[in-house]
Amino acid sequence: MYKIIGGDQQEYGPVTAEQIRQWVAEGRANGQTLARAEGSAEWKPLSALPEFADVFRSMPPAPPLPTAGFAAGPPAVEEILARDYDLDIGSCIVRAWELVKQNFWPVVGITFLVVIAMNVITQGIGLISRASMQEMINNRQITPVGVMLSLLAWTISLPVQTVFTGGLYMYYLKLIRGQEVGISDAFSGLTSALVPLALLGLVQGLLVLLGIVACLIPGIYLSVAWIFATPLVIDRQIGFWDAMELSRKVVSRHWFTMFALMLVVGLLGICGLLACCVGLFVTIPIGWVALMYAYEDIFGPRTAPAP
Repeated sequence: MYKIIGGDQQEYGPVTAEQIRQWVAEGRANGQTLARAEGSAEWKPLSALPEFADVFRSMPPAPPLPTAGFAAGPPAVEEILARDYDLDIGSCIVRAWELVKQNFWPVVGITFLVVIAMNVITQGIGLISRASMQEMINNRQITPVGVMLSLLAWTISLPVQTVFTGGLYMYYLKLIRGQEVGISDAFSGLTSALVPLALLGLVQGLLVLLGIVACLIPGIYLSVAWIFATPLVIDRQIGFWDAMELSRKVVSRHWFTMFALMLVVGLLGICGLLACCVGLFVTIPIGWVALMYAYEDIFGPRTAPAP
């Protein structure tokens, strides 16, 4: 008996070897479909299982189905804009919890390693700003140099946060897709997309701040509409402005649903804070992973029908 991963990333089985052979013959499974025998903990492509070798030996190579490894490539921008989506908030949270639970120590440890590194840098930058402000207060004189240092320190902190967050998002996405992942992926924002992520953090932060100062509501709208700009830059390697526009156009179709998801993620953080702050070690990763599941559901490839 076997269990397999269908095109909808759901687990099916136990099923017999004969049933799997029938699905292969019908084109509902192929050599890239992940399966495991009962009693085994390792998922392997069907073509890697000796008992099915004869099935694929006589068959021409088939295009991989979009299984848990997301073998299918990302859809084109035109396809994303042309299709609609139905975001299930509960499903995003449940799947995030399952992923964190299955990879608890790596996810929790790497998340807070990145958060600590990000905070160390931003706090160091903040010291410059506070020192400049304190000097102007002590001297009872506002100087152009002091103002510039304060504004510069605050401005630099925005790109830093986006660069580190982008790497962490890439780490989560690789886990979700079942790809090989390591600590270097969590810091990939520093290597694979440093400039576009930094520009994204600067421009996005300033425009959201301007919207909040102007009337509050535009700032709230933009902060939700641009929620997927960071993963779009790090994952699809596109320009920061294109990522902002694509995120805005797609999210705006169901803006209130996305706003509700962000509220749930925020509530998770508050719950973790109330649990003597220890809960943050769990709720923060769950919330961010839930956002990446939403990203995959909206911007990822459409899955084939399950067997």
